[in-house]
Amino acid sequence: MFSLKSCLPPAIFLLSMSNTPVPLQKKRLSIPGCFLFFLFSVCCLTEPAMAIEAHQKISGPFSTLAEVNRQCMNCHKKQAGDLYKSIHWTWQRQRIINGATVLSDKSKDLSRFGIAAGNNPSVCRRCHLSAIPGTPPMAMSESATINCLICHDTTGTYEPDVQLSTLVLIAQTAGRPSVHNCRTCHDRECGLTPETARPPIKDIHLQRYGFTCQKCHPGNDHHDFKRVVTVSMDQQKTQQCSNCHGKKPHTLARLNQHAILIGCQSCHIPEYGNNSPAVISWNWLLDSSTDTLHQRKNALVYARGFTLAKNITPIYFWDNGSDELYTRGTRIVPEHATRLQGPGPRTPASKIMPFTMHSGTQLYDIKYRYLLSPKLYRPQAPFFKGADLNAAVTEGMRELRLPYSGQYSVTATVAFRRLNHGVARANKALGCLDCHGSAARFNWRRLGYEQDPWTGGRKNLKNPPPVQKLPIIGLPPVQESVLPVTPGRPMTPSQ
Repeated sequence: MFSLKSCLPPAIFLLSMSNTPVPLQKKRLSIPGCFLFFLFSVCCLTEPAMAIEAHQKISGPFSTLAEVNRQCMNCHKKQAGDLYKSIHWTWQRQRIINGATVLSDKSKDLSRFGIAAGNNPSVCRRCHLSAIPGTPPMAMSESATINCLICHDTTGTYEPDVQLSTLVLIAQTAGRPSVHNCRTCHDRECGLTPETARPPIKDIHLQRYGFTCQKCHPGNDHHDFKRVVTVSMDQQKTQQCSNCHGKKPHTLARLNQHAILIGCQSCHIPEYGNNSPAVISWNWLLDSSTDTLHQRKNALVYARGFTLAKNITPIYFWDNGSDELYTRGTRIVPEHATRLQGPGPRTPASKIMPFTMHSGTQLYDIKYRYLLSPKLYRPQAPFFKGADLNAAVTEGMRELRLPYSGQYSVTATVAFRRLNHGVARANKALGCLDCHGSAARFNWRRLGYEQDPWTGGRKNLKNPPPVQKLPIIGLPPVQESVLPVTPGRPMTPSQ
C-alpha cells in the first residue's frame, strides 16, 4: 500500500476520491488501482492529442470572427447542435421566482443594477456565444455562427474586440475551457466593470487542487449545458458540497449539527473581494471626467460611477434556492430602496447562506412609479449623448415597448446575490465567536431569532419560528398594456 497523493498530481488525486468524509491524507489506492487508472489516462488523452494536431493545420488569414468558427463547425457539428440547446446560447434557465417555477430569460430580465439587456445589446450581449455580438439569442437561427473561441481560447488573449491578426493563433491552439475562459464572461459584471487584470480567484479548490469550473458545473462532455430545478422547495438539497465532502464532514459533532441549518459557504467563505476589488455600488449617472477622484488608480469610487471595496463581509439570509425578483411594471415606493433580487421565503429546506450586496441609482417614472431602463449609447462613461436623459429613457422604453410619461426622477435599488466562490482554507473558516457574542456578524433578529442562540442557553438552540412578512403599504401594480410596435420598426433592439 502506498499513498496515491505521492504519485499523482493533486487534481487527479482528488478526482479518485469517494464521497466519504475522510481526510485527504488518509486516502490510499492499491497498485492495481493505479495501473487501471494509468490505462484509463492513456486511452482518454489520445483523442485530445489528435484534436490539437488537427487544430494546428488550421490556416488563415481570417477577415472575420465568423470565418474562424465556420471552420470549427466543419468538424464539430454535433457540439454545435448541442450548444444551440444550451443555456449559454438561449440565456434561458428554470428558476423558482416569487413562488413559481418559471423559465427565466436573461435577455429580458433586469440586471442587479436595474439595466435591461433587451434594450442594450451592444453592451449586455457582448458575452453571448455568437460571432455576431449584440444579436438577440432567440432571433438567430440554428445556422448562425457560434463563437467557439470565447470558451476554447488557450492563449488568454481573446476579448470581444479581438484583433483579426491573432485569430489564426487562437484557433490553432484551441483546447478545453479553463477557469480563465469562464471568468472572461462571468467575472465581467455585464462587461461594465473597470478593465483591471483578473488575478486568480482565491479558492482552495482552484489553487490547491487544480479544479476547473467544470468539476462543480459538469457538462458531462456535452455542450448542451442546462440549469433546471431538480428539487422541490420543501426538500433538502443534495447536489452541493456534500457530493464530495459527505453530509458529516467535520470531526466535531457540534459542527455537523450546525450544518443542518447553516450552509457550508457561510463559514468557509468568510469574505469576498480578496484578490481584486468587488463592485458594491454603481451610479451610472456619473461622468468619469467630472471628478479627479475617478482618475486615481485605486480610488474607492472608480471611473463610470462604480464603488469598489475589498475584503467584504457577506450579508446572510435564509435560502432554499428560490428567488424573489422585481418584475417589470411593478410600482415602487421611491423613498425606499427597491429590492431587485434576493432569496425567496424561508422553508424547511432553507439554510443560512452568504450573499453579496449591490446597490444602485436608478431612474423611475414619476407618473407610473416603476423603474425605467434607458438606452446606453456607449459601453463606457458617459453612457448618454448630451446631458438630457430623456432621449435615452424614451429610446430604452420604446425598445421594451412600455409606456414612459416623459417625467423621471431618481431612486435607489439593492440586489443580493448568492456567494458560492472563494472558499478559504479550513484554518481560515469562521470560528464560534465570529457568529456568536458581541462581535457577531449575523443579524439574528433579521434571521428570525429573538436573540443570539448561544446567549439563550441550550433551550434556545433551535430553528426560529416562521418570520411573518409585514404588509407593504404602497400602490398596486400598474395595469398597462405594452405599446404597439411602430410600423416599419423592427421588434429586436437596434445596435
